Amino acid sequence: MSPRQRNVLVGLLAEGRQGWCLLVRRGQQTTTKSVDAYLIGPGGVFGLMFSDVSPDEMSKVMGRSALLFADLDVGQHRNVFVPETIEHVVVVAPHTRGDGRHRAVSELTYRTLFDGGNRLERGAAARIADAVSKRSPDYALLSLDRSASTGPHDAAMIETADIHDQQREHALTRPFPSWMSFLDPAQQALVARNYNGPARIAGPAGTGKTVVALHRMAYRARRTTGKLLFTTFVRNLPRCQQQAFAQLAPEIGDRAEFKSLHSWAGELLGMRGQPDRMDMTAADNAFNRAWSRVGRRGPLPEIESDNRYWREEVDRLIKGRGLTAFEEYARLDRRGRNGTLRRSAREAVWALYEEYEGLRKEAGFLDANDLISAALREVRAEPLGERYDMVVVDEVQDMTVMGLRLAHAIVEDAPNALLLVGDGQQQVYAGGWRLSDAGIPIVGRGAILEVNYRNQDAILELAASLEGKGVVDDLDGEAAITLSRSKTALRGGGVAETWHGDNDEVERQVRLQLDRIKERGIPLSATALITRTNHEADRFRSALRRWKVPFRNLEDYDCTEEEKLKIGTVYRAKGLDFRAILHPFFSKSQPEEEVSDARRDRERLSVNQRFVAITRARDYVWLGVVED
Repeated sequence: MSPRQRNVLVGLLAEGRQGWCLLVRRGQQTTTKSVDAYLIGPGGVFGLMFSDVSPDEMSKVMGRSALLFADLDVGQHRNVFVPETIEHVVVVAPHTRGDGRHRAVSELTYRTLFDGGNRLERGAAARIADAVSKRSPDYALLSLDRSASTGPHDAAMIETADIHDQQREHALTRPFPSWMSFLDPAQQALVARNYNGPARIAGPAGTGKTVVALHRMAYRARRTTGKLLFTTFVRNLPRCQQQAFAQLAPEIGDRAEFKSLHSWAGELLGMRGQPDRMDMTAADNAFNRAWSRVGRRGPLPEIESDNRYWREEVDRLIKGRGLTAFEEYARLDRRGRNGTLRRSAREAVWALYEEYEGLRKEAGFLDANDLISAALREVRAEPLGERYDMVVVDEVQDMTVMGLRLAHAIVEDAPNALLLVGDGQQQVYAGGWRLSDAGIPIVGRGAILEVNYRNQDAILELAASLEGKGVVDDLDGEAAITLSRSKTALRGGGVAETWHGDNDEVERQVRLQLDRIKERGIPLSATALITRTNHEADRFRSALRRWKVPFRNLEDYDCTEEEKLKIGTVYRAKGLDFRAILHPFFSKSQPEEEVSDARRDRERLSVNQRFVAITRARDYVWLGVVED
């Protein structure tokens, strides 16, 4: 061996940590580029390279690693180790920087390989190393665990299948970030699949869509040099996924961006000399003035007196689709909304839109749709300074058509560059669309996940009762798989309680449920109270302060584990999961004969919001229906 290789490998052995093993290639002097040693332990699998490797050679090395670790038998639950999670590390001379595509360490810094978060159980890592060494005679297995009482090939070693059963059972008891090294075969197959254009991953709640997207993003990052963007409509979700990705691919560093699409758009406009002037408070005021001047005097109040319905019509169906002429709106299929609007009603909506736009332009601010539209114009007018090799859009069902067009414009139709992830059953915003409306072709490039890993039986049963009779769209015109038709991986029944009562009693019931959750051994860190509105959330925050129960607002939550209850609206809970969920739901009944199409639209979204809140829970859910 070279002095550098010998020094690092001897150092790893001499400073061995519990649960770590080393696979060292026997034939060091070969012409074929291969990983020189695999370091395997709680922090994951690292492939160490001690000589200069060109990008083409590294691609072949990674392919050989994938074959060596592929398809380990996973027993009855059929989970497999994900070879794409192997972190290939170049060992360079001291004070030398790597090429930015892969992690680089030296004889001075190799100890940092031990310092990451845990991805594997200690025993599982040792047995995986043993299984791989038996698979390939090219690697000798050495244990770094000096406290071990048995050799690496001890006859007492259990079968590889048991490793994955144990690892899977452990992962199912942990929050999302623990899903780092093992995936279901259906999920694993999507990580490295090659698509010649934009692609989509769909599936019911809890099927691991975001997990697969992050693994695929890490896979793509290790094979490209450009930037990567994980984006969504939900403001707080990117922070959580950034933390998970940092564990999955720590070597990627600053190349991966995690931010809402509005945040990305605002930064682009700032760099182009057009400061972000978005002001949603001013937008609310302008719309209310427009409604007072134009909307409430026409036919619209007879259809729906609540002007929030018409605000959604303008936001999601006119501006969110980029319509600029009335005839476009007159012909529009109002997908996602019940009933039809006669031409006279659409003329009234358009007049309301024009009045609002006049007030907005006079005041000189942008609303959320304007920000996206301005960024889209900039991207189309002038190429981005740095290339993006991948954009992942999570919770895609809640994006507007213009938001989809912006995400598409960043990478266009490049192979494997745009990944859309979502579930039409979890739509919580008004309106609807198909991907073809945004000009995104995905025919033949879609996949559907069917196994639910999050919810126990009782929670699945309660959620399925909210599905209704409507057909769920897969976002491209076909019927999607609903949660009730998914397969479940969790064992055990779980707890799902539905309480009906009045407004004066609901706080006492929430206090009682917090005590019950604590008695079941579920910590506050794994519990969330989810409301429909900010006003309702404020009410329960006041109650929590009186009870001296510590809490963290979901808007500020970054998935860091702390002994605090999480609280916020269903819009901030999208994409997250917890062991226990409390969802007080305030219901206002109305005689069926008085329910308009507009009211049915709002009730459908309300049911979807309840569905999303409930499906965040793994073990325990309480739905408190407050009847008014």
